[in-house]
Amino acid sequence: MITLNHIQKQFGSRIIFKDCSLQIGVRDRLGLIGPNGSGKTTLFRLILGEESIDEGEILIAKGVKVGYLPQEVISFMGNTVLDEVLKSLTNITSLQDKMKILEEELSSIQDPKKQERVANEYGKLQERYTLLGGYGLEAEAKRILEGLGFKERDFDRLTDELSGGWLMRIALAKILLQSPDLLLLDEPTNHLDLASLIWLEEFLINYPGAIVIVSHDRVFLNHLIDRIAEIEAQKIDLYYGDYDHYLEEKEARIQILEATFKTQQRKIEQTERFIERFRAKNTKSSQVQSRIKMLEKIERIELPEKRKEVRFLFPAPSRSGHKVVEVKNLHKRYGETMVYHGIDLTLYRGDKVALVGPNGAGKSTLLKILAGVLEFEEGNVILGKDVTRAYFAQHQFDVLRPENTVFEELLSVATDESQTELRTILGTFLFSGDEIEKKVSVLSGGEKSRLILAKMLLKPANFLLFDEPTSHLDIPSRNVLEMALEQFQGTICLITHDRHLINEIANKVIDIDQGIPHLYSGNYEYYLYKKQQISLEETKQEVKNEAKVRVEEKEKAEKKKTKYMAKEERRKRAQEMDQFKRQLSSLEKRLQEVEKSLHDATQKLDQLNQKLSNPNLYLNQQETYETVQTHKQVKEQVKELTHLWEFLALELEELKRMNIMTNAKE
Repeated sequence: MITLNHIQKQFGSRIIFKDCSLQIGVRDRLGLIGPNGSGKTTLFRLILGEESIDEGEILIAKGVKVGYLPQEVISFMGNTVLDEVLKSLTNITSLQDKMKILEEELSSIQDPKKQERVANEYGKLQERYTLLGGYGLEAEAKRILEGLGFKERDFDRLTDELSGGWLMRIALAKILLQSPDLLLLDEPTNHLDLASLIWLEEFLINYPGAIVIVSHDRVFLNHLIDRIAEIEAQKIDLYYGDYDHYLEEKEARIQILEATFKTQQRKIEQTERFIERFRAKNTKSSQVQSRIKMLEKIERIELPEKRKEVRFLFPAPSRSGHKVVEVKNLHKRYGETMVYHGIDLTLYRGDKVALVGPNGAGKSTLLKILAGVLEFEEGNVILGKDVTRAYFAQHQFDVLRPENTVFEELLSVATDESQTELRTILGTFLFSGDEIEKKVSVLSGGEKSRLILAKMLLKPANFLLFDEPTSHLDIPSRNVLEMALEQFQGTICLITHDRHLINEIANKVIDIDQGIPHLYSGNYEYYLYKKQQISLEETKQEVKNEAKVRVEEKEKAEKKKTKYMAKEERRKRAQEMDQFKRQLSSLEKRLQEVEKSLHDATQKLDQLNQKLSNPNLYLNQQETYETVQTHKQVKEQVKELTHLWEFLALELEELKRMNIMTNAKE
């Protein structure tokens, strides 16, 4: 579909790509990774034709449509949310406008011949409109908007009223509705909450076109992609499999490269010693010249430069009381909207709590109240003994002053640290040299996040509150933050759409649903398991209720029967029993078949897991790709068979119970 052949691109003296090639095929799922400034966005702009290459060629198949979501906030003005999304399909909306004009014209035409001519024209437009899916367009736009977190009441809101995060969701909705052949997505999850992220993930998994995606969410990448293209040292290196397999294969490649480099260096040193030793001897001159030429022809191996990475730990906190914060009868509203109505909540020393819930549930509101930066109408928020708080705001300018330089911003929270110590701390967060004199207002999202974390180190606290701390951090920085939070001995309360972070850090999850906090004592996987159990119990209850209704209806019918129908009733009862036995036998047989299939698939998955844990696998790229694809298929098969087994077991249980209830009534 799209081919990049030996491309080269540079800005001034800085080379971005040197002799790079890449192919993107139909339904490819490609993750694009690399350090900041490596050229990820540049690659997108080259594909779009917004930048030109210096050498090589980019071939795009005829008729291929490309949709691009940039990382920067896009501004939309003067339309409602729904209209802004719908107008992205100009070919359909243009037809719609023409049809409206003809409808008005038809209503006023008196001349039959002219009416027939206009009606024929309208019919052609309508046929084209139908073929393009025009009549389902609005419903699909609403489905996508709701998936991305919009409520039905938001559809008629003006885009002028919305924040940057919501505008980015509109931009994403427009691209998804267009359904291009290739999606280029630059950090699409940055402005999404957890529920919207999971919806987007499912949408993209089933997307019919190809996807190239830049993301710092490793779970999102693992669920979605089947190849990684890493931009590093002016090259594009391909890895087959998801992000976790990329990490394993990259480590294996580095080990092989380092071993080969050492071997080559030994050979070079031996050759240089030979040349130096025998250079002055005439009898060895031909051999010396031969070795010199050999050295000149050697294609020297270069080891990749070690990337600079953030390195920090939070200071050891002072000990707080057992109760860190207690919320009693809390009431909070925004205008007419009641967010919390008399809730109670207690966090204890050592709790690491993740707040989850749908968009608009009140997660950030509760976090701000706990952080002491937001007022509330009624109730009490009582801090425990010796509790000190530090707050990481989602909207970074809530805690940063844009007019300050980086150094001045850190200096504003310093106590007795020297300038050298402050510069060292900033260096730890990758601010060095002239970068510490940059204004906060011009920093990228990731730089602002790092600066906030640096400030938190200078104000040690035993109760840390984070609102989306990973949104602008790359994966290595996220890993460092994760390690710092794991080792922190105080109390943590955080909101994040990073499922990996929640799973590794949280020992409690609070799900906020319709203003009510529900506590789950465990990590994210445990929370999902309990939610699934609750959903299963609700399904069971629905089945029970339906069975009860059927039994009651049967009882009513039986009361109407007379004694003269006894013989007929016995015949029907016998038929029902035969039918029940056939259903029972068929269901039990099907359940046994599924159990066997599930057992076989689980065994196969275990074997593949063992194979994937063997570093030698990654020496063969094709075998790696085939094994990863098989692993994905078998993993999905196990998931589907597990759901099918649970459903069949539930059906069997209900069938037996209904029969017992019916017999008992008789």
